[in-house]
Amino acid sequence: MRLLEYESKEIFGEFGIPLANYITINSSDEIEEKTKKFSYPAIIKSQIAIGSRKKAGLIKIAQNQEEAVLLCREFFSRKVPGFVVEAIIIEELAKIDQEYYCSIALDASGRQFYLIVSKEGGIDIEEVSKERPEAIIKINFSYSIGLTENTARAAATQLGFSGNSLQLGIDIFLKLWEIAKKLEAHLVEINPLVMTPSGLIAVDGKMILDDDAAFRQPIVQNLQEKKLSEFEKLAKTAGFSFVKLSGEIGILANGAGLTMALLDVLSKLGLQPANFLDVGGGASKERVYKALELIFKLQPKAVLVNIFGGITRCDTVAQAIIQALKDFSDAPPMVIRLTGTNEKEGISLLKGANIDVFQDVIDAVKKVKEVLSE
Repeated sequence: MRLLEYESKEIFGEFGIPLANYITINSSDEIEEKTKKFSYPAIIKSQIAIGSRKKAGLIKIAQNQEEAVLLCREFFSRKVPGFVVEAIIIEELAKIDQEYYCSIALDASGRQFYLIVSKEGGIDIEEVSKERPEAIIKINFSYSIGLTENTARAAATQLGFSGNSLQLGIDIFLKLWEIAKKLEAHLVEINPLVMTPSGLIAVDGKMILDDDAAFRQPIVQNLQEKKLSEFEKLAKTAGFSFVKLSGEIGILANGAGLTMALLDVLSKLGLQPANFLDVGGGASKERVYKALELIFKLQPKAVLVNIFGGITRCDTVAQAIIQALKDFSDAPPMVIRLTGTNEKEGISLLKGANIDVFQDVIDAVKKVKEVLSE
């Protein structure tokens, strides 16, 4: 899980990493109230999971509250394919003398960690690593030994820190390792870490946490839950996998591979799915019903059910379909393909309810195409 800047900074603050003063705006409803509480000029930073936000025009400077309001509204309305602006940070402008890069990164294949630092931090750090790799300092260490003060001191010295800045740099590097270790992070990054007249501060941050550690990391669980959409929360509660897409055909299938293969078939025929939904093996009547209920909320032009029964029983699926169509009178047209365990019983139930059913997936897809053209 990749954390956005404001999420990373909340953690940085808890661990005592120095930050510039900032506030977070979580929705457009908060813009007027929160922008009044800040002094200007200030930097307005959209919180969105893309790189190079500044180059994309998603980080700008506001000279006064009026400009801040306009920028916040602009950012919340920005449409970036596949992404949304989740929040906005308003932060004081730091008086920057020098920008640095620093991070703790996991090398999973090498079973070690790296402290990575550079004197050339900022938005072009990727280009620096490609064009001038000698400008990137990497110091490896094992988990069992951890990042020692001597190693942190060596890195801070190579960056040219001295006096108070040397000790502050050492403290920041050690705190990054403390965060990585405690939260089981794959990456904890400050870019840039800037030198100001008052010392070092982190003006941007990024973290990547291990999803597989969620069961023992409450922060990962909370962030996962927060990032779920209404539909994803419903799917999680009901116990099936769901991803919203942008097409017009609702999809219910069983098995991730079968569902993906169905989406590929639709794509090749120029048909666009409205979702990915794998109802899972051994799906109960209740789970299939909940899946259909969710799909109906998407308001697709048609629904395609593709069940290859192994553990999942076709008669159970048929019962759920019949019940859903009884309960939702405004349900879109449905095309159903059933084959596998108890398929005769399932087909008999559907035909008894005057519902057409196919045993070949291509025939079902062709029928969907006909329905959409009507």
